[in-house]
Amino acid sequence: MTMTRREMLGVMAAGAVASVLPRFAWAAGSYPWPLGVQLWSVKDELDQDFGGTLAQLAKLGYREVETAGLHGRTPQAFREAIVQAGLKPVSAHFSMGDLFADAAGRIADARAMGVQWIVASSPRPDKPLKEGDWIPAIRDAMTLDAWKKNAAELNRVGALAKAAGLKLGYHNHPIEFADYDGQRGYDVILKHTDPALVKLELDVAWAVAGGVDPIALLKKHADRIRLLHIKGLKARPAPGTYGSDFASGVIGTGDVLDWPPIFAAARKAGVVHAFVEQEPPHVQPIMQSLAACRDYLQSL
Repeated sequence: MTMTRREMLGVMAAGAVASVLPRFAWAAGSYPWPLGVQLWSVKDELDQDFGGTLAQLAKLGYREVETAGLHGRTPQAFREAIVQAGLKPVSAHFSMGDLFADAAGRIADARAMGVQWIVASSPRPDKPLKEGDWIPAIRDAMTLDAWKKNAAELNRVGALAKAAGLKLGYHNHPIEFADYDGQRGYDVILKHTDPALVKLELDVAWAVAGGVDPIALLKKHADRIRLLHIKGLKARPAPGTYGSDFASGVIGTGDVLDWPPIFAAARKAGVVHAFVEQEPPHVQPIMQSLAACRDYLQSL
């Protein structure tokens, strides 16, 4: 994609802004990545004050963003606003339904947004979702055949993304670790996708809620896991038991996860970006939660 002169000047200006913004020195053995945030965390705030919300994230010390929708803007306008705020667009989430329907269009959007990664944020089930909480609803709507179809589609999209100079990842929820005719959805995705075309974004809290050990996953699949989602988890199911409490929150506050060894394993595995995510219902204003997550990560 050829950048216009205006776009190039915008990127250069953002680099200059970033060079004077406060930087956080991560000591050896501590949190090892630039501070990133998944914009789903502030989706309501972006709808109310797009530019102001991005500026607040930069002021808090966040440097990289992963998107979740365009909030009524063109991909180019979205990118310009992120760069103007002194943030770096790294990754874009799209549902598998969107990718099934128009993979080429979503890849074009991602390129226009200036991201390096496209991430499939959720699988496409082969039957309608029941009413109620999304996680158990989509868990029940997925089947073993649906997981195989999603894997095949990931290979197709991954090839298109690679041809466009992008990388494709798949993001998990707890549902990937439920049983489908004796197999886990996560294992189906791993088995039936090409490692050269499909990587993984490990949502640590959701993996734990699904009853698995994230460190074991990072060690076993070090060649596949390249991105992380990090958020606090308020209840841990018994080992090997699929959870029923999916309440999440601030990292390091009422959080059952021991983050330092997880981060050490992720760094060793070759993870390149990590994104803080806060999901509703929020117990305090979202910028306070994101500041508290930042403070915890800085304290490591």
